[in-house]
Amino acid sequence: MKMDGVVSIVYRLLVWTLSVFLLIGAGCSTTQKEAEWSEESDEQQTEISGPAPIYYDFEDISIPAELSLVRKKSFVYSTPAFTAGVLVFKGGVDGDSLVNFFNSSMAKDGWVPRSSFRYGRVILSFEKVERSCLISIEESALTTQVEVWVAPQAAASSPY
Repeated sequence: MKMDGVVSIVYRLLVWTLSVFLLIGAGCSTTQKEAEWSEESDEQQTEISGPAPIYYDFEDISIPAELSLVRKKSFVYSTPAFTAGVLVFKGGVDGDSLVNFFNSSMAKDGWVPRSSFRYGRVILSFEKVERSCLISIEESALTTQVEVWVAPQAAASSPY
Protein backbone atom coordinates (compact mmCIF):
# COMPACT_ATOMS: atom_id res chain seq x y z
CA MET A 1 0.00 0.00 0.00
CA LYS A 2 2.73 2.31 0.92
CA MET A 3 4.30 1.66 -2.46
CA ASP A 4 1.13 2.72 -4.28
CA GLY A 5 1.21 6.07 -2.45
CA VAL A 6 4.85 6.65 -3.43
CA VAL A 7 4.18 5.65 -7.04
CA SER A 8 1.20 7.97 -7.13
CA ILE A 9 3.29 10.88 -5.83
CA VAL A 10 6.13 10.12 -8.27
CA TYR A 11 3.63 9.82 -11.11
CA ARG A 12 2.03 13.17 -10.26
CA LEU A 13 5.44 14.83 -9.93
CA LEU A 14 6.50 13.42 -13.30
CA VAL A 15 3.29 14.60 -14.99
CA TRP A 16 3.62 18.04 -13.40
CA THR A 17 7.31 18.37 -14.45
CA LEU A 18 6.53 17.32 -18.04
CA SER A 19 3.64 19.80 -18.17
CA VAL A 20 5.89 22.62 -17.00
CA PHE A 21 8.55 21.77 -19.59
CA LEU A 22 5.96 21.59 -22.37
CA LEU A 23 4.51 24.96 -21.42
CA ILE A 24 7.94 26.59 -21.22
CA GLY A 25 8.98 25.04 -24.53
CA ALA A 26 5.79 26.26 -26.23
CA GLY A 27 6.28 29.75 -24.81
CA CYS A 28 9.88 29.94 -26.02
CA SER A 29 8.99 28.85 -29.54
CA THR A 30 6.24 31.48 -29.67
CA THR A 31 8.64 34.13 -28.39
CA GLN A 32 11.22 33.15 -30.99
CA LYS A 33 8.61 33.34 -33.78
CA GLU A 34 7.42 36.72 -32.48
CA ALA A 35 11.02 37.96 -32.37
CA GLU A 36 11.59 36.80 -35.96
CA TRP A 37 8.34 38.48 -37.06
CA SER A 38 9.29 41.64 -35.15
CA GLU A 39 12.67 41.77 -36.91
CA GLU A 40 10.97 41.37 -40.29
CA SER A 41 8.44 44.10 -39.51
CA ASP A 42 11.22 46.42 -38.29
CA GLU A 43 12.96 45.99 -41.64
CA GLN A 44 9.72 46.74 -43.46
CA GLN A 45 8.97 49.80 -41.32
CA THR A 46 12.28 51.60 -41.82
CA GLU A 47 10.62 53.94 -44.31
CA ILE A 48 7.60 54.60 -42.10
CA SER A 49 8.79 56.82 -39.25
CA GLY A 50 5.56 58.12 -37.74
CA PRO A 51 3.06 60.87 -38.40
CA ALA A 52 3.67 63.10 -41.39
CA PRO A 53 5.54 66.34 -40.66
CA ILE A 54 3.58 69.59 -40.52
CA TYR A 55 4.18 72.89 -42.32
CA TYR A 56 3.31 75.91 -40.16
CA ASP A 57 3.80 79.58 -41.13
CA PHE A 58 6.94 78.89 -43.15
CA GLU A 59 5.62 76.96 -46.15
CA ASP A 60 8.95 75.32 -46.95
CA ILE A 61 10.03 74.19 -43.48
CA SER A 62 8.46 71.00 -42.13
CA ILE A 63 8.23 70.23 -38.42
CA PRO A 64 7.90 66.74 -36.91
CA ALA A 65 4.31 66.10 -35.83
CA GLU A 66 5.55 65.02 -32.38
CA LEU A 67 6.47 68.65 -31.61
CA SER A 68 3.85 71.16 -30.41
CA LEU A 69 3.86 74.85 -31.28
CA VAL A 70 4.46 77.17 -28.31
CA ARG A 71 2.44 80.21 -29.42
CA LYS A 72 3.47 82.44 -26.50
CA LYS A 73 7.13 82.22 -27.49
CA SER A 74 6.60 82.42 -31.27
CA PHE A 75 6.49 85.53 -33.44
CA VAL A 76 5.89 85.70 -37.20
CA TYR A 77 5.94 88.80 -39.43
CA SER A 78 4.34 88.48 -42.87
CA THR A 79 4.23 90.75 -45.92
CA PRO A 80 3.25 89.94 -49.49
CA ALA A 81 6.97 89.63 -50.28
CA PHE A 82 8.16 87.41 -47.39
CA THR A 83 7.45 85.80 -44.03
CA ALA A 84 9.99 86.02 -41.21
CA GLY A 85 10.16 85.38 -37.50
CA VAL A 86 10.58 82.59 -34.99
CA LEU A 87 8.45 79.54 -34.29
CA VAL A 88 9.09 77.69 -31.01
CA PHE A 89 8.18 74.04 -30.50
CA LYS A 90 8.42 71.57 -27.62
CA GLY A 91 8.09 67.82 -27.39
CA GLY A 92 9.60 64.59 -26.18
CA VAL A 93 11.78 63.97 -29.22
CA ASP A 94 15.46 62.95 -29.18
CA GLY A 95 17.77 65.78 -30.24
CA ASP A 96 19.91 63.64 -32.56
CA SER A 97 16.83 62.39 -34.40
CA LEU A 98 15.70 66.02 -34.83
CA VAL A 99 19.09 66.96 -36.31
CA ASN A 100 18.76 64.08 -38.79
CA PHE A 101 15.16 65.05 -39.57
CA PHE A 102 15.96 68.71 -40.27
CA ASN A 103 19.08 67.95 -42.33
CA SER A 104 16.99 65.64 -44.51
CA SER A 105 13.75 67.61 -44.74
CA MET A 106 15.40 71.00 -45.31
CA ALA A 107 17.35 69.54 -48.25
CA LYS A 108 14.10 68.14 -49.70
CA ASP A 109 12.54 71.61 -49.43
CA GLY A 110 15.43 73.24 -51.30
CA TRP A 111 17.41 74.65 -48.37
CA VAL A 112 21.21 74.52 -48.53
CA PRO A 113 23.08 73.71 -45.29
CA ARG A 114 25.68 76.34 -44.39
CA SER A 115 26.98 75.53 -40.92
CA SER A 116 26.19 73.82 -37.63
CA PHE A 117 27.15 74.00 -33.97
CA ARG A 118 26.95 71.00 -31.62
CA TYR A 119 27.10 70.11 -27.95
CA GLY A 120 24.84 71.57 -25.33
CA ARG A 121 22.65 73.20 -27.93
CA VAL A 122 22.59 72.32 -31.61
CA ILE A 123 22.26 75.13 -34.14
CA LEU A 124 21.76 74.36 -37.82
CA SER A 125 22.11 77.09 -40.44
CA PHE A 126 20.44 76.91 -43.88
CA GLU A 127 20.06 79.29 -46.83
CA LYS A 128 17.74 79.74 -49.75
CA VAL A 129 17.46 82.50 -52.31
CA GLU A 130 16.99 85.71 -50.32
CA ARG A 131 16.33 83.89 -47.01
CA SER A 132 18.23 82.37 -44.10
CA CYS A 133 17.07 79.88 -41.49
CA LEU A 134 18.55 78.98 -38.11
CA ILE A 135 17.23 75.97 -36.22
CA SER A 136 18.12 75.68 -32.55
CA ILE A 137 17.61 72.34 -30.76
CA GLU A 138 18.01 72.20 -26.99
CA GLU A 139 17.32 69.14 -24.87
CA SER A 140 16.38 69.19 -21.20
CA ALA A 141 15.51 66.39 -18.79
CA LEU A 142 11.86 66.08 -19.85
CA THR A 143 11.49 67.82 -23.19
CA THR A 144 13.26 69.20 -26.23
CA GLN A 145 12.78 72.76 -27.45
CA VAL A 146 13.18 73.66 -31.11
CA GLU A 147 13.35 77.24 -32.40
CA VAL A 148 13.05 77.91 -36.11
CA TRP A 149 14.25 81.39 -37.09
CA VAL A 150 13.67 82.66 -40.63
CA ALA A 151 14.84 86.05 -41.91
CA PRO A 152 15.26 87.72 -45.28
CA GLN A 153 18.83 88.16 -46.48
CA ALA A 154 20.01 91.64 -47.27
CA ALA A 155 20.99 92.09 -50.88
CA ALA A 156 24.73 92.10 -51.36
CA SER A 157 25.81 95.64 -51.86
CA SER A 158 29.07 97.24 -52.63
CA PRO A 159 30.61 99.50 -50.02
CA TYR A 160 31.41 102.05 -52.79
